Amino acid sequence: MADLNFSNDKVLIALVTIFLVGLIGTNLPQFTGNFTLTNNNDLPIVSTSPERIKAGEKLNINVQVRGACVDPEIELYFGGVRFDGTEDTNGGRKATITKKGRYKFCKNDYELDDTNSFTVSYRTRPDWDGDYFARVYYWEDRTTKDYLHSYFTITPNK
Repeated sequence: MADLNFSNDKVLIALVTIFLVGLIGTNLPQFTGNFTLTNNNDLPIVSTSPERIKAGEKLNINVQVRGACVDPEIELYFGGVRFDGTEDTNGGRKATITKKGRYKFCKNDYELDDTNSFTVSYRTRPDWDGDYFARVYYWEDRTTKDYLHSYFTITPNK
């Protein structure tokens, strides 16, 4: 008789365990804050070359469009730290470069090269030094506008 109750308890424990696993599995997005991974194959790639230049030299910014649409206007910002390591509050936008031709560049547009990218160049100002970044805006769909950064360093021209 004791063995029969023990086997009934095993069945009850197994059923409760299966129910709890199913309940947690179906509500997992609510427990994790609805965290989802996105496919990064559609996001643009922004790169600057060279990554370290002297003030007054030319900077090249390459934007590989991939699956999104990209704004042709690229903004350059000061990051707030000078080359010698001191912080400076003189941040904000320092320059804007525009790739002529369209109001946005999307995958396979005829102005893009064979790698679905375009490059713009900008001669930096002689008084710039420190950490900077290029900001490129893009759209994954009609309602979502976001941006990417590419960082570079400018050494003083001394």
